[in-house]
Amino acid sequence: MNNKIIMDTNVAVKAATPWQDCKDEELYVQKKCAEFIERFVTDPGSKMVLDLDYEIIKEYRNRIPRNTDLGKIFWRWFNTYIGQISFDDMIKLEKDSDGNYVMFPLEERTVKFDMSDRKFVALARAHTEQPPIIEATDGKWLGYKDVFEEYGVHIEFLDMDYAAMMYERKTVNKRNF
Repeated sequence: MNNKIIMDTNVAVKAATPWQDCKDEELYVQKKCAEFIERFVTDPGSKMVLDLDYEIIKEYRNRIPRNTDLGKIFWRWFNTYIGQISFDDMIKLEKDSDGNYVMFPLEERTVKFDMSDRKFVALARAHTEQPPIIEATDGKWLGYKDVFEEYGVHIEFLDMDYAAMMYERKTVNKRNF
């Protein structure tokens, strides 16, 4: 495991979702997310890259449950980590006059990429080490993986089969409307 990462919110959200609350098709990816979080928070070398304006932290706080076992484990680690994060891993994400992240590779192939997820891509590009983005349940990332690779952004899917299934559903649904 790479010890320095950018984590999409859905990884911890799915990890903190009790397996009883998951659909059958989500059980394997939920397990992968839970295992990832457990390994990550118990590895003393684990580091997370975040933005200086707390956009990612705010998203984490709004979406990752605090009342489940894995949610508690994640938040205990995160709250300790925030107190000791290296200045090099808190990155200012500059925006242009239109509110777009300067480091997001905005071009014809990426213009439809989810606005709320652009901060992760911009963060990966802005950090000197370009740490990977860890992704779990959002299949749309799969459609942009190759484009982002051209810009030095690496996406690691915890469950490629699940990502492919979700990507297929989104692309089929869009073609049908």
